[in-house]
Amino acid sequence: MPVKFNCANSCIAEIDLDLGGKNSFNITEINELIKIFESNLEKEIDLKAIVIKSTNPDYFATGPEIKEIAGLDREGARYYVTLLNVLTKHISESSVPVVCIINGAVSGIGLDIASSCDFRLAGEKASFADLSSKYGILYPSHIILRLSFLIGVQKTKEILLSSKIYTAEDMLGINFLTEYFSGENFEKGVNGFIENFKNLSIDSLRLKKKLFIDLWKNYLKNNQLPAEEIFSEILKEGKDWKKSIKDFYGDSL
Repeated sequence: MPVKFNCANSCIAEIDLDLGGKNSFNITEINELIKIFESNLEKEIDLKAIVIKSTNPDYFATGPEIKEIAGLDREGARYYVTLLNVLTKHISESSVPVVCIINGAVSGIGLDIASSCDFRLAGEKASFADLSSKYGILYPSHIILRLSFLIGVQKTKEILLSSKIYTAEDMLGINFLTEYFSGENFEKGVNGFIENFKNLSIDSLRLKKKLFIDLWKNYLKNNQLPAEEIFSEILKEGKDWKKSIKDFYGDSL
């Protein structure tokens, strides 16, 4: 299984992303991660935190692969968008804090996963980008709302409209990252941050997390974007990007 779940320590659950290649998330991998949240994590009554990390030294998470979404029809697009938003909902609305550990490239669905977590810890090899504009594709998720909520509209524009690659230090400077650890401090810093949760109250953590979930739901309710419909229409009508998309087969968002 490319998405590995471990809850040997009843306080902290670990999810390891090991998808091969660029750690690209497609429909199969999205479903696997959804099942982990639905079948395992939501039943762990002693859980205090969830850690999402990658065993790939170069990539945290990317995707989907261009060839997977290029062939989607209208209904396929809706299914894909629905799955993606179900996944990010599980992460953002988890009853306990979710921490992602990043020391590789983040783009596409990886950016959705990272921005849905409560805490983002990064090392000096981490990089961040939204590449959808490079391929002429509207990214079909709540990423615009989520990033605007986290870092403000102007910085969200810069990330999503430029396809620029940002370093961990860049993202720390705009308050996207919780912590940045350089060099040999990375492992020690990450372990110390996570170990702290073991000493915290489960009831307090869950009650406070619920307040933040309600805050996000209220923000979402009052800032609706028709991303699903727009994405479906682009695929249905076969815009110019579909004619040239084959040039990018093998690439991931």
